Amino acid sequence: MHSTLMTRTLGRLGLTAPALLCLLAVASDARAVGTRTFTLDTLEKLSGGDLKGVAVASDGTVRPGLTLGSTALADATGVFSTLALGDGSVLVGTGPNGKILKVTGDQASLFADTGALAVTSMVQAANGTIYAATIPDGKIFKVSQGKADVFTTLPDAGHVWALALDKARTGMYAATGPEGKVFRVEANGTHSVYFKSEEPSIVSIAVSDSGELYAGSSGKGILYKITGPGRATVLHDFAGEEVKAIAIAKNGAVYAIGNEYGEIPDPPRRSPSAGRAQPSASTGPRVKPGKGTLMRFDASGRPEKMMHHSEFHYLSLSLDERGQAWVGTGAEGRVYTVDEGHVVTLAADTDERQVGAVAVAGGKGYVVSGDPAVFHRVLGQGGADAVWTSKVLDAGLRAKFGHVSWRSAGALEISTRSGNTQNPDATWSAWSNPLAAPGAVTSPQGRYVQLRARWGRDPRAVLSEITLPFVTDNLRPVLLEVSAAQKGVLQRDSKEALPASGGEVPKHDTAVRISWKVENPDNDPLRYRIGFRKEGHTAWRDVLKPEETLSKSDYDWDTTALSEGRYRVRVEASDEAANPPDQVLKHSLESDVFVIDHTPPVIQTLAVAGRRLRARVTDGLGPIVRIEVAVDGKNDFRPLSPTDGVFDTADETVDSDVSAIVPTGSHLVTVRAFDAAGNMVTREVETN
Repeated sequence: MHSTLMTRTLGRLGLTAPALLCLLAVASDARAVGTRTFTLDTLEKLSGGDLKGVAVASDGTVRPGLTLGSTALADATGVFSTLALGDGSVLVGTGPNGKILKVTGDQASLFADTGALAVTSMVQAANGTIYAATIPDGKIFKVSQGKADVFTTLPDAGHVWALALDKARTGMYAATGPEGKVFRVEANGTHSVYFKSEEPSIVSIAVSDSGELYAGSSGKGILYKITGPGRATVLHDFAGEEVKAIAIAKNGAVYAIGNEYGEIPDPPRRSPSAGRAQPSASTGPRVKPGKGTLMRFDASGRPEKMMHHSEFHYLSLSLDERGQAWVGTGAEGRVYTVDEGHVVTLAADTDERQVGAVAVAGGKGYVVSGDPAVFHRVLGQGGADAVWTSKVLDAGLRAKFGHVSWRSAGALEISTRSGNTQNPDATWSAWSNPLAAPGAVTSPQGRYVQLRARWGRDPRAVLSEITLPFVTDNLRPVLLEVSAAQKGVLQRDSKEALPASGGEVPKHDTAVRISWKVENPDNDPLRYRIGFRKEGHTAWRDVLKPEETLSKSDYDWDTTALSEGRYRVRVEASDEAANPPDQVLKHSLESDVFVIDHTPPVIQTLAVAGRRLRARVTDGLGPIVRIEVAVDGKNDFRPLSPTDGVFDTADETVDSDVSAIVPTGSHLVTVRAFDAAGNMVTREVETN
């Protein structure tokens, strides 16, 4: 049997695929009956848009949150440390120029310049002296307004990652690398190694009110409890490579954030040409986010995982007056909190990429973000200007939007806008007039839509769920190709390499495998119908039984009752299962001609003269695709070549020297031949 895989493309219609989709989307008023709904009721679904003065919790609520100001920090990209001063101002340690900026109100000014790569940590001793750790030269500076003097240089410590004052707030501890040491630094600047780990770096450190010392490493991500000079126990071994920050609550509970990057962050390096250290995975913005985990350890050291994100790592950690943890992320520029019940809340979403520091207590404080560096002072909680804007919702196709509804405690106003670009631009509609109660959406049809809630009527309102039904345009399913061939016939996709020479022989089967590919842009459930027509006939006849409903894209058709010959099949795709009768769209496509062949070839002549075998094989439809020979009944058939070198017709001959196969003497020689449909004939001849 001869069969061809026939591909029908949209080019046959004179249209490219995008052009056809555009035409259907603009011209058709028919719409699929199926109504779908955007339902926003989880932290993930309610996040991703813009938050102004609102917070989103993992219990699926949006409530009043932080209202933030914005002060740009010039000449800085990254934020590595902060220190709140008694007068309400805040010092910000930055990179890559190693400057300390002072933010007073909404103004930022230069406080001191260390000349280092970055100011990684700052503390203020009991006498008011401010100390700043830097990288990459192992220096601790004593800083004051307009001045930064080297206080001490720690030997074999290229990087001072963190500082923590001792219980008396006179001396301090310094976390360093690249030898994983913790130094004790006295008030006069003298220093000694207090603890040496086996890790490359100690990057975080904290001291409890009772004087207990905790340190976190970069390498294997180990959290140590240091019990004395040279003595430590492992409180926790994190799954990742880094314990980025530690905070200790008044009740003695220890909080720590660990990050998993898949590799140990590299320390900074000096550029030979510039003479200044360059940012690295540890000190600069990470291109690829890691995974962040917040752990809490009670006074007896028992661990509890409080929060985890696999989409980004954590950069900053602080505790408020209630002991609740605040975490700044290393991607998306977000601030999260988590309470005792493990309810995670997205408290703030900045426009920047990283949150290098966060400190909130009593409804006051700040969030400092990097890339670019911006200081956000907490201006209040919620308020009449609080606004929640959803992420852009994608209907997949142009859609008509129904009634928007929501659940809330308190009064809210809901607006919508729509458009046909993934990112809202000038082509989008304006925000609709606000709805004070569920009602019809007035925004025009579009593929994309956004929802907005305003708290102006009730600053204490809580949004629990918002839903928006929609119906998309009904687009016609388009068949791209239809193929048909008797099962068992060896076929190959047009994109595949040529089959191996002398491969398997076809196997005859009365069933024809019909398969097709369809483009279904609106994802409607489809019903298929199949017809057939013999070459030379005009009428199409049904392949399927009247009661058959076909929804898959292939079908095995039993052709036992059909006569041999050349046929075509036609497949029709219909979206009737999803649309009323007057809106149903259909498309059909024919296959190429294929052959139904149930009759084996005929070996017209067969003779062996000497050791030369001659035969002629014919077939009614053809072509002959293989002729083989075996000796004395052994199932070890060897192929023979046609006289003209190519099996390509229904009439083939062979004239071959078989001395290498048939030994001298009397033997029974068996010849068999196959046509393209897998039909086989066998005949024997005896040699002398």
